[in-house]
Amino acid sequence: MNKNRRVIFVAIALVCVTLTFTAAHAANTSAQPGSEFDPLVTKSYVDEQIQKLAQKIGSGSSGRPSTGTSSGSVDEQVINNLRTDVSDLTSLIIEAYMRIQSLEKQNMELIQKVEELERGFAVVEAAKGQRILLGAGAEVIVRSGETLAISGELGGLADVTAAKDLTEGMQVTNQHLLISSRKDGRGLRVVSDVAFLLIRGSYTIE
Repeated sequence: MNKNRRVIFVAIALVCVTLTFTAAHAANTSAQPGSEFDPLVTKSYVDEQIQKLAQKIGSGSSGRPSTGTSSGSVDEQVINNLRTDVSDLTSLIIEAYMRIQSLEKQNMELIQKVEELERGFAVVEAAKGQRILLGAGAEVIVRSGETLAISGELGGLADVTAAKDLTEGMQVTNQHLLISSRKDGRGLRVVSDVAFLLIRGSYTIE
């Protein structure tokens, strides 16, 4: 049994050695200049190929069959394509710029709202006949005086304390928290000689 293993081992070794010498011979053959794996070329052949390449570059050809188009026409087509690309790129830049302007405006509005909320409630004094128009999300508490609700285009004020809506002309209860959900003209009208209010958020007095 051991003899058979020895014979198999020797046979495998001989095969490996044979393959190694064969590969080395093939490598030497492929590395020999002038062989079929590395043919020699003349200087005139190299110059000829360089000249052909130069002609292709000068004529704008990419190795495809000629269609009878002159180099001037090819150049004109390239210029027209570039003009189209520049026009498209300009449109994209203008569109992106307008979008950036819009986003910057929205960002400034958000910053303004945050700053108004951070300032907390402001004490506001208003005289008879004046209107306090509230911005979106503004909160108001009438501390003293008599006021009536003003409805906007899309509704009135939310009386959070009483859990009801105040529409046009309804009496506002003092010390109740009111919220304006939209900036559409809704707010309060002062009917007493003077009224004091606490307001958080944006508002205008007319």
